[in-house]
Amino acid sequence: MIQHATGLLRKAGLLFLTVFTSLLVFAQTTTVRGTVRDPNGLPLNGASVVLEGTRRGTVTNADGSFTIAAPPGNYTLVITYVGLQPQRVSIDVPAGGIADLSYNLQGAGDLNRVVVVGSRSTQIRSSTQTPVPVDVITSRDMQATGQVEPTQMLNFVAPSYNSSRQTIADGTDHIDPATLRGLGPDQVLVLMNGRRRYNQALLNVNGTIGRGSVGTDMNSIVPASIERIEVLRDGASSQYGSDAIGGVINVVLKKQNKGTTVYSHWGRHYAGDGETQQIGITQGLPLGKEGFLTISGEVRHRDATNRSGDYTGLVYANDAATDNQIIAERGFSRKNNMYIGNSEVYNKGIMVNAGAPLSKNTRFFLTGGLNWRDGKAYGFYRYPRQTSQVNNLLYPDGFLPQIASTVIDRSIIAGVEGRTGGGWNWDVSQASGGNSFAFQINNTNNASQFAQGRNAQTEFYAGTLRFNQHTTNLNFAKDMGSKMGFKSFNLALGAELRFDNYQIQEGEEASWKNYDPSSGRVGGAQVFPGFQPANAVDEIRTVAGAYVDVESDLTDKFLANVAARFEHYSDFGSNVAGKLAMRYRFSEKFSLRGSVSNGFRAPSMHQRYFSAISTVFVNTSAGFVPLQQGTFRNNSEIAQAFGIPSLEAEKSMNYSVGFTSRPGSSWNITVDGYMIDIKDRIVLTGSFTRASSPVVNNILSAYPDVTSAIFFTNAIDTRTKGIDIVVSRSNRMGRGTLDITLAGNFNETEVVGDIKTSDVLKADPNLANGVLFNIEERGRIEQAQPRNKFALTGNYRQGKFGAVLRATRFGEVATIFNGADRTRDEFFDPKVVTDASLSYRFWNVLNLTIGANNIGDVYPDKMKNFLNTSDGRFVYSRNATQFGFNGGYYYTALTVDLHNLRLGKGTARTPKNPVGPVMEQGGR
Repeated sequence: MIQHATGLLRKAGLLFLTVFTSLLVFAQTTTVRGTVRDPNGLPLNGASVVLEGTRRGTVTNADGSFTIAAPPGNYTLVITYVGLQPQRVSIDVPAGGIADLSYNLQGAGDLNRVVVVGSRSTQIRSSTQTPVPVDVITSRDMQATGQVEPTQMLNFVAPSYNSSRQTIADGTDHIDPATLRGLGPDQVLVLMNGRRRYNQALLNVNGTIGRGSVGTDMNSIVPASIERIEVLRDGASSQYGSDAIGGVINVVLKKQNKGTTVYSHWGRHYAGDGETQQIGITQGLPLGKEGFLTISGEVRHRDATNRSGDYTGLVYANDAATDNQIIAERGFSRKNNMYIGNSEVYNKGIMVNAGAPLSKNTRFFLTGGLNWRDGKAYGFYRYPRQTSQVNNLLYPDGFLPQIASTVIDRSIIAGVEGRTGGGWNWDVSQASGGNSFAFQINNTNNASQFAQGRNAQTEFYAGTLRFNQHTTNLNFAKDMGSKMGFKSFNLALGAELRFDNYQIQEGEEASWKNYDPSSGRVGGAQVFPGFQPANAVDEIRTVAGAYVDVESDLTDKFLANVAARFEHYSDFGSNVAGKLAMRYRFSEKFSLRGSVSNGFRAPSMHQRYFSAISTVFVNTSAGFVPLQQGTFRNNSEIAQAFGIPSLEAEKSMNYSVGFTSRPGSSWNITVDGYMIDIKDRIVLTGSFTRASSPVVNNILSAYPDVTSAIFFTNAIDTRTKGIDIVVSRSNRMGRGTLDITLAGNFNETEVVGDIKTSDVLKADPNLANGVLFNIEERGRIEQAQPRNKFALTGNYRQGKFGAVLRATRFGEVATIFNGADRTRDEFFDPKVVTDASLSYRFWNVLNLTIGANNIGDVYPDKMKNFLNTSDGRFVYSRNATQFGFNGGYYYTALTVDLHNLRLGKGTARTPKNPVGPVMEQGGR
């Protein structure tokens, strides 16, 4: 680590010398500075400002300010912002003086407006003008994190968003479960360009955050294609439908009609592993005179990390003396015989975003993507003494089984939008997409093939999960405020028809079959037995919905929004959701806002139809014990024998109140408190083992290979309370600008009321209270995620030089042991992780960044109770993680703007109606 840190400091010193020399030259130039505001007179963050015909340009800061250094002379200043009319101004830059300017951009018309999630109004509103809290995170904010995947980028810039990588969790190792306001991954809805994005095919069934849930894989989106991400922190089922209990994340893609940007990233952890390599390109092309086609592609490879401890348990024999003797004879190493950390991932993706006018009042839009990910994860080591799981002739020293997953995402959104002669804005679109998750199990065995000896199979195709979604939308909106005597009165209404398809495709026979049941050896591929014919499913759900949304500036100070939505599901029934939100602006410096809504989340098709038999390691009073566990469908005979009713929708009530303030031109403050009550929350039960009750043993008698059973049920009610705080300030410091942001979240989720159980389980109190929803599962919901998180970020820019310093504090987490021994509970103290980077832009073409994440090499607390470590193999908890346990990471990133390179040979070409920033200083 010291060598890596020394090398980093040496590079930083060289970079500082280069920057210092450049600044001496830079000081001889003249300063052009000013502010850019929106049609409401509020500062615009991220507007593009360039001096036409030169290589000089920048983007505005949080207070709308910009600064450009240029030689004296006459210039044309070009200012652009997506959705607003571009402005071209002739300016005279005096020698030795300062040109101080101010501009207000105007709306670009209804066909090219800025849309902030949470409002369907035709009025242009910034995130601080909405009646509910919305974070707008720009691509520049995301790039400044030094991360390479969208989930991890958001984790360090959005206060109420949490995501950490999982380990020893089957396919979940390749997908980072993400949560908003401490709720489940399936209680936040993800949109792309305002349209619903499909869920992943994988169901998280292991002991991770979000156990039993199905999220949306945001890492399948090419980061360089993202212009901004809007995070709506409020219930929005009435506006966008199921899943939006906790909020909505809207990914807005870039709209560039020219320019080529090539970027790369290389990094490695201080420990010497986890090397990450990334290279990508974004190309903007014109479509006609006013259209755009933006193509972004990347290739990314991440090596595995390993933070496992030394194994202290038995390997060959069941008595220590004999075992130690054989270990010495065989030369078996107890060190690092598992991979506990990040999995290896190879990712390739491409995103396309396009739009162009069809006529004066209509235009088409198209978005598409394809992503291919190959992942390699590992399970528990199988030791030769475990004769029911290991073919000793094939693996005399045991083996470490590998799960090789192939994850493919495909999506396309196509539509037309326009404006009628009567002033109605309308759009119609079709969104189709899907995710497939194929499992190949390597370096393993089917122990029941023991008779084949060394010729037994070691690789198995275990099957494929698929989820596909087709959504048709029709939307209308019109502002009738002028006719009704209001500043605005926007009426929006629409309809949606959606088809969901969930599939489980069986694996090859040897991946799941027991060829010798009487031998006592377990059938199927160790670590992940394949899906059996009985697990195979191909189900379709139809969802029809309609909504109405009214938003009005009833006065200059009072804004109100009312929305309602009806949805009918073909497989369980109907639901109605409503919302009332208001904002009162006492002055330009202070506004009060609040909302109340009810919401719902339909049970996912995965939760209804998933079934499998797999080997799991359960933490018991005797340590980690392997079980052949069956996950049974909610409508199966097994679930019915336990008295489990059919799944119903989760229903919620969401209350929010807060304020926004601008105490000065450079300050922005938002504080929002919230409470979310969820009724009939769906959980994946604890393990009902044969040994726990004669009732269970009798029910499972038809499945001789199964020693425990789990299933989904509406078992609990929860209450989530919290406060979100965001404070930002932009300051001029000499010739540069310093942006400071403090973002924090306090959050607490508690299970309230009685556990909802069946008459069958009530007959045995141990089953009803100790298994159905046990204390471990309660701890996972209440304490496995940080109850608070704060991030303080400083971003300094001066000319071509930039520096970022961020400190993130992750609150306490805990894992709770499912048993009477409370000494097994583990509590992990808060930790502060510090990130830093330096960047310099050479010739306005090449941007070089060097930096380090977790620069202090901070790790979570180690587990204190040896019984929780699986004989020493787990040093850190895999069930409750604050920020992972991989330590420090240093990196370098390089961006080359080829468009700016060409500018040196001629004059910049500004389109008639630009649809994206001409240039982003320091951006990809």
